[in-house]
Amino acid sequence: MEFAYYPGCSLTGSAKKFDRGVRKIFSMLGHTLVDIPDWNCCGAFEYGDKRKLMELSGENLKKAKDISKDIIAPCPACSRNLKESNEDSVFRVYNPIELFTREFLSGLKIERDLKGQIFTPYYGCVLLRPKETAIPDSNVMEGFVTNLGGETAGEKIKDRCCGGSQFFINKWATERLSRMIIEKSKGIILVFCPLCHMALTTFSKDERVVYFTDLLLYVAGERAHI
Repeated sequence: MEFAYYPGCSLTGSAKKFDRGVRKIFSMLGHTLVDIPDWNCCGAFEYGDKRKLMELSGENLKKAKDISKDIIAPCPACSRNLKESNEDSVFRVYNPIELFTREFLSGLKIERDLKGQIFTPYYGCVLLRPKETAIPDSNVMEGFVTNLGGETAGEKIKDRCCGGSQFFINKWATERLSRMIIEKSKGIILVFCPLCHMALTTFSKDERVVYFTDLLLYVAGERAHI
């Protein structure tokens, strides 16, 4: 299947590894991601003006129309803004993680299991709220881990805010919120958000923070280590 792909600012900057992981997984599953031409910033959290956010993301939807009505946007803020701008429901906007169901990933050849390993799936704010744009399965990472024999922890912190959007404005707040999440996690922390990854990685000590895509590539034998 062919999807229009919106990488957004983070995945072409600080989260290039995340971008490569998403592209690799879709390719392994036989899907094609076609970059939206001349895409622009969605505004993310930077604009307080909701109307302006809608306009920015609306422009990206217009640029996608000649590629596909199915759009993939890995950054949670980007996918939320694109969904909210899709007022007439002409497009189907997905964050990849909402497609990563057991059925969708069934084409992934599993080379390794996760027995004896523990993970803390962390979704953060935007993937799970508001309900109008939230992913349908709030346990998708847990399901994948346990199906391969791994253990999960951190149920009470999975949707807590890490303060990532305040990183360059009120860094003290980001540190306080991120450390609370880190202290209550166990094993490897799994994330699916560039801001969450940046915040938790910055304030972690020996704790490992990895994208869920890294885990998928590891079990598929594409990477030697998680």
